[in-house]
Amino acid sequence: MDIKLRDYLDADYNEIFEMASSLYSEDLEGQLMNRTKVNSTIDECKKNPQKVRIIILLNNNEIIGYSILVYFWSNEYGGNILFIDELYVKEESRSKGIGAYFLNCIEKMDNIVALQLETNPSNKRVFNYYTRLGFEVVGNTQLIKTV
Repeated sequence: MDIKLRDYLDADYNEIFEMASSLYSEDLEGQLMNRTKVNSTIDECKKNPQKVRIIILLNNNEIIGYSILVYFWSNEYGGNILFIDELYVKEESRSKGIGAYFLNCIEKMDNIVALQLETNPSNKRVFNYYTRLGFEVVGNTQLIKTV
C-alpha cells in the first residue's frame, strides 16, 4: 500500500459526496446527508481553511477515503483541539491499518493539543477500535440543539 494524504480538490466533489452518503447510510443513528450540507462544508473549508479542512486519503493515487477536520480552541485543554468530524474509509480498504495511519499522521500536526471524535455507542466495533488507539470517554456529556 502507498497511502498518502492531501487536501480536497474540486475534482474530488463527486467522490466526497458518494462517500459522505455512504457514511451516513451506514450510520443509522446519524443525520441525513444531502448535497446542500456537503456544499456548505466545502464552501466553509475554502473560506476558512484555518478552521476546516477536508483531507483525501489515497492509496496508489486512488481515493479510498476522506476526513473532515475542524479546529477549535479549548481553554480546558489549553490549546487547539482537532475535531475529527468525519472519517470514512471505503469498505474494500477497511481493516488494513489506514484509519490508524491517518490518525497517526494528523496527531503530528502543528499547534494541536488533542484529537477529538465521536461515534455512536451502538457501534461497538468502531468504539473499541478508537479506544485501542488511545481515545477515551471524557466525563462530559455532549448536548446539541439544532437551529
